Amino acid sequence: MKKVDRQRLIRQIITENEIETQEELIERLKAAGVKATQATVSRDVREMSIVKTHDSDGKVKYAIFSQVKTESLESKLKESVKDSVIRIERVQFTVIVSTDMGRADVVTNLLDEVNYSEVAGTVAGVDTIIIITRSEQEAQILVQRLEAMMRNE
Repeated sequence: MKKVDRQRLIRQIITENEIETQEELIERLKAAGVKATQATVSRDVREMSIVKTHDSDGKVKYAIFSQVKTESLESKLKESVKDSVIRIERVQFTVIVSTDMGRADVVTNLLDEVNYSEVAGTVAGVDTIIIITRSEQEAQILVQRLEAMMRNE
């Protein structure tokens, strides 16, 4: 099996399963018909930026670094929205968010880093954020997402 195919399979295994050790990963590869040595898997783990992280129960598992970063950023965004956002209003394909004074830039920076597909662009003032989406439907999806964050869901 080619390296790119093996790494694609590793990505799929780690994304779909709670993998705690390289030995467990090697066993999953073997079950999928791929024979790989510990040295090969170790090199793949390093090249693919796979890291050990903790799940919600505190159990250690492997995750792709970009997944960890996105999850961490999204939790910061949720916390910031819950703590700072006062009101959300949709005007066609634009979402206007009112925040506590001086908090709009913080929320906007996190929103930009999370990079939701619905968001085409953002503009932040001192206490107001203008979010431009690509369609009215995407604006509604974003409003629902932000409102859920305000409710701490």
